Amino acid sequence: MLKKLLLITGLILIAFLAVVVFRTIGFKSNQITVEQITPAEAGEQSILNFQTAIRIKTISHEHHSRMDTAAFGSNLRFMRSAYPNVNKVLTGEVVNQYSLLYTWKGRNPALKPVILMGHMDVVPVEKESESRWKAAPFSGDIRQDTIWGRGTVDDKLTVIAIMEAVEKLVAEGFQPEQTIYLAFGHDEEISGKQGAGKIAQLLNSRGVKAEFLMDEGGLIMDKILSDRPVALIGTAEKGYLTVDLEVTTHGGHSSMPAPETAIDILSKAIIKIRDNPFEGRFTAPTIGLTEYLGPEMPLHLKMIFANRWLTKSLIQKEYEKTPGGYAQFHTTIAPTILTAGFKENVLPTVARGTINFRILPGETANSVMKQIRRIVTDQRVKLIPRKATSGEPSRVSSTKAPGFQVISKTIRQLNPDIAVSPFLLTGATDSKHYADISADIYRYVPSRLIGFHDINERIAVSDYKNSIAFYHQLIKNLNTPN
Repeated sequence: MLKKLLLITGLILIAFLAVVVFRTIGFKSNQITVEQITPAEAGEQSILNFQTAIRIKTISHEHHSRMDTAAFGSNLRFMRSAYPNVNKVLTGEVVNQYSLLYTWKGRNPALKPVILMGHMDVVPVEKESESRWKAAPFSGDIRQDTIWGRGTVDDKLTVIAIMEAVEKLVAEGFQPEQTIYLAFGHDEEISGKQGAGKIAQLLNSRGVKAEFLMDEGGLIMDKILSDRPVALIGTAEKGYLTVDLEVTTHGGHSSMPAPETAIDILSKAIIKIRDNPFEGRFTAPTIGLTEYLGPEMPLHLKMIFANRWLTKSLIQKEYEKTPGGYAQFHTTIAPTILTAGFKENVLPTVARGTINFRILPGETANSVMKQIRRIVTDQRVKLIPRKATSGEPSRVSSTKAPGFQVISKTIRQLNPDIAVSPFLLTGATDSKHYADISADIYRYVPSRLIGFHDINERIAVSDYKNSIAFYHQLIKNLNTPN
């Protein structure tokens, strides 16, 4: 009996190992094989134009009343004067005063158009942080072959690189087969409703249905694979929900505090929410990431990724060790604002807190609110969702569709060493306004970026030039059958 049991166990083990080995051997690369090409060159004027754009303080403040309309007007004049070829051949429209929509008519009206997006506004710079910048935040200075300033990363890079590429293509006599729209919003940093939202409404009213759309998002990273860079293309983005918590009490003198003050009650509610994280799980973009990057890894890691049926929890646990990895698997919970009190010896009557949630595909704003209400049972805590700024997770765009394929092809033509992969974008972009215009929306910036919303935002001159070359080749590839 024991021999028989050992034999059965051995056979099961052999079968198990055979499945693991078979799946590892069959775990083939998803990378497109193309010949490397010589990138288009960007001249000194392209750099000067980028510097000029950075110096224009198109800052989006939380309150529209603080908008510097003169700066946004100056930006429109710059976009007209710096790109004479674009403004001569393409049809340009100013949308809702400060956003731009360019239409580049294609030769074949039967083909669905493509939309290339970006936004022209930037976040403010905290006055307290200005002394920590190595170059003035709106200087556009070049130091050590690096361009410094707000917008070098988010997101004037995209706008200017696209404009430089199209300016060059028009000068070369190029005309696209399909119509190409260039859509540049002016308020992405404060929801995009007045910029991209209005452009999308305009295109919808004209019945535009795009083959694909490309906005800011993923980027080139050097530390995901040990031996080569990775280009991450966002095939979906998380939803967005902000919830305000409010506690009202009688207040009083600080020398005679009640057992629980407004601050105590609020703090306990926030901690309770943080102590009950949302369940982690794989989504289509993270599964795609394992399928695209797994085959490029060393054998022992390739085996782990090839056998996700067995190693799913191990992969997830490893990724969750970093904030970025954790965000790929969870709806995240981020307390961002706390306000209470006005005098040191007075107990506040009101305490308020704000929590921002980034919602995983498959969940909704409603399901997030249900969980919060289940956790926070203290009736003294009011939960107030900000419906005006909330948004559901996007659809997941296909990696088999023409858009993903042509973006991948372009990346690898310019640098065959780069591995391309889908992933889940944890932030929000203007592309959310275009859900009715295209089923396939991709989020990618063809560069290495430093300083998102941070001090010392900057980009290497070489990366800026490479971004222009990317859009130049991407548009040319649209005319070439895959």
